[in-house]
Amino acid sequence: MGLEIKCYPKGLYGENTYLITDEATGFKAIIDPGYFDFEVRMDIQNNAFLKYMLLTHGHDDHYLAAKDYLDEYTSVRFAGPEKDLKLLTTGMRRCPEPSILLKEGDVIPLGETELRVIETPGHTGGGICFATDREIFTGDTLFRLSVGRTDLPTGDWNTLVESISKKLYTLDEEMIVYPGHGEPTTIGFEKRANPFV
Repeated sequence: MGLEIKCYPKGLYGENTYLITDEATGFKAIIDPGYFDFEVRMDIQNNAFLKYMLLTHGHDDHYLAAKDYLDEYTSVRFAGPEKDLKLLTTGMRRCPEPSILLKEGDVIPLGETELRVIETPGHTGGGICFATDREIFTGDTLFRLSVGRTDLPTGDWNTLVESISKKLYTLDEEMIVYPGHGEPTTIGFEKRANPFV
C-alpha cells in the first residue's frame, strides 16, 4: 500500500495542488491549496477523511484557496513552514495562519503513510518539502529540469542550490518528485540532467 496522488494544475500561474490519499486507510491531505472547486470536492468525497492541508512555502499562488478548504472542511488541520510565517501573514493576499508550524524533522502521520518535513530554503527563506519513502513534494524548490526563482522577497540563489544539492540530491534516485509547477520527475534524473544545479 502507498499513496494515491491526484494533481490539479489549475491554480494561479499553473500551480499544482495535490490531493494525496493513504491507500490503507483512505485518509487524505491537500498539499499546496492554491486551487479548489467542485472537482476537488468530489474527489475528497467524505469530509471526515481530509485530515491535513499542507503548505510548502509562503507564496500566494500556493495558498490562494486555503480559506475555501478551511471553510468547507472544518476539522482539517492546516500546517505550514514555521520560517515562512511572516511571509504568509504579511503579504498582499494574506494566508490564514497555520495551526501547525513545521520545521526540519517533523513527521505528519497520514494513516499508514508518514510525511517527513525537509527544510529547503532558497526560493523562500522558509520553504519545506514533504517526503515519503517513495515520493517528495518539492513546492517551488525543484522542478523538472528547472529550479525555483530567487528574485522574490526572502529568496536566495546560493541557499537554494545548497538545499537542492545537499538535501534533495542525497535522497534515493528513484524517488519521484512532485513539484509545485509542471510535470513529475525523479531525483536521479534531475541529478543527471538539471542544468541549474
